[in-house]
Amino acid sequence: MALLDEIADRLALLDLGLIVKGQMPATPDRAVALNEYAGGGAETGFGFPGLQDELPGLQVKVRGVRDDYPGPRDVIETIYRELPKVQGQLLSGTMYRMIKPQQVPFILERDSSERCVFAVNFLCEKEFQ
Repeated sequence: MALLDEIADRLALLDLGLIVKGQMPATPDRAVALNEYAGGGAETGFGFPGLQDELPGLQVKVRGVRDDYPGPRDVIETIYRELPKVQGQLLSGTMYRMIKPQQVPFILERDSSERCVFAVNFLCEKEFQ
């Protein structure tokens, strides 16, 4: 299974509302969007031929309703605290060694409808398949 599917399945357990993979939709107002980006180089293992682990980047964005700052901020904080708890766990059949935030959550923008969009980036270390 792909990174975004595995993370979406994990976040669905937190009951955060709509979770989309890729671009944030225009509606509904409250949404969580997951995007992949360049992370780190793949890892090889001593005595293991080929690639052992890969280090994809993950960006999580959270949007709320117009003029709501604390709502989406609370949701991104929940994600920021929960994803690093994945250590040496299977997510949809893939072994994740860790999911590490690259910074604290931050406000990315206020969109054209005055909805706050928060983001946080993670580096995921997962077994190469």
